[in-house]
Amino acid sequence: MNTAEQKEFDNAIKQLAIVNEISSRTIPALSSKPEDKAIYVLAVQLKQARCDDKLIQKMFKLIDQRLILALSYEDKLQLALFHNKLIKDEPRPAVEQKLQLQGLSINDVWDNIALSLAKLQVKDGQSAQEAIVRDMERASLRKEIDALEKKMWSERQPKKKLELRERINVLKQKMEE
Repeated sequence: MNTAEQKEFDNAIKQLAIVNEISSRTIPALSSKPEDKAIYVLAVQLKQARCDDKLIQKMFKLIDQRLILALSYEDKLQLALFHNKLIKDEPRPAVEQKLQLQGLSINDVWDNIALSLAKLQVKDGQSAQEAIVRDMERASLRKEIDALEKKMWSERQPKKKLELRERINVLKQKMEE
């Protein structure tokens, strides 16, 4: 981390502490393989109500573990993790924030936590990884559709408007698949 990033980190974060570990050592019912990483829960006290996503992603990259960040500011708590992308839920009062552990292995628990935070449902035969990647693709397509619609409404030539509308329809069909 360079000096500017360190200052940004110091300005945003008051305290950082490991508060829990989810592993076969702490929950004996979980099956694990030697290469499976434990899941650590870090309590992060913020100095501001919002924390920049880039700073959160930097923390995940610096700490090469499976992490769940419990970002707290005053009485609000927000959970965040990195599973191919940054996944966060909405800040809620700390007493309402719950995290259910579901699965028979550490990997299953990790995938189910990611799915619950991202509010995604897995289709039959689809892994959690695939569901998250598909959600990322949908978000990208949604962004592209919005940009094309904006461009279409500002376009004056009917032929170009029609071409843009056709591209939008193709992207919408792709998004629904």
